[in-house]
Amino acid sequence: MNWSKIVGNIGSHVELRPAACFLDAKGHALPDPSDDWLITEADDTRLKIQNVRTGHETVLAKDHIHHYTSNPHCVTNGQEHGFLTLLVQLYVQNDRITIKPCLRPGESLAPPPVREVVDEWVDLMYPTYNIAKKLGIDPNTLAWARESTVATSTAKGAAEVILMPESSGKVKRFRVRTSPESLILVRRLLPR
Repeated sequence: MNWSKIVGNIGSHVELRPAACFLDAKGHALPDPSDDWLITEADDTRLKIQNVRTGHETVLAKDHIHHYTSNPHCVTNGQEHGFLTLLVQLYVQNDRITIKPCLRPGESLAPPPVREVVDEWVDLMYPTYNIAKKLGIDPNTLAWARESTVATSTAKGAAEVILMPESSGKVKRFRVRTSPESLILVRRLLPR
C-alpha cells in the first residue's frame, strides 16, 4: 500500500470497499447507498474520513486499509475520486460507527444477527437473585430502573439492561408494570 499517496489526498472523495453498512435502530441492514467519504485528516498512522451524505466521521488505522486506487474519470471540485479497499467492515447505526475485520480485503461482512427482545412482565417480588446466578453476575448490582431513565444510564455506561438468552435465540427483558411508568431490570455498573 502506498500510504504517502493516501496521506496526500486530504480533501479527496473516496468510495469504501466494502461499502459502509448502515443499520436501522434495531440492527437491520438498510439498502446500500455506496456513499462518498471525504478524507479530512491523515498522518503516519491514521486516516480520518467523513461521510459526505450523513456527516458521520470515523478514524481508520493504517492497518484497516489494504490499498488506495485512484479514479481519474470522476472529479469533484478539481479533486479526483478514489477507492479505499478496506480490511474492515464499517457499521453505521444512529450516531455510532463500529468495525469488524473482513475475511478478505474489500469483501463485505454481513451485519451481526438481530436478536429479538421479548418482554417478560413480572412483579417487584420476582426473584432477581436467580437471574443474577444464571448470568454469573453479582445479585447486588441488579436494580429496577424507570423506563425513562434507562436510555440515558446505558448511554453513559452507568447501567446495562439485563437480557436473558433463551434457547429459541430470542432474548428476554424483565419489566414491572408500575405507575406512572414501567420499570426495567438493569445491572448497575461501577464507575471506571
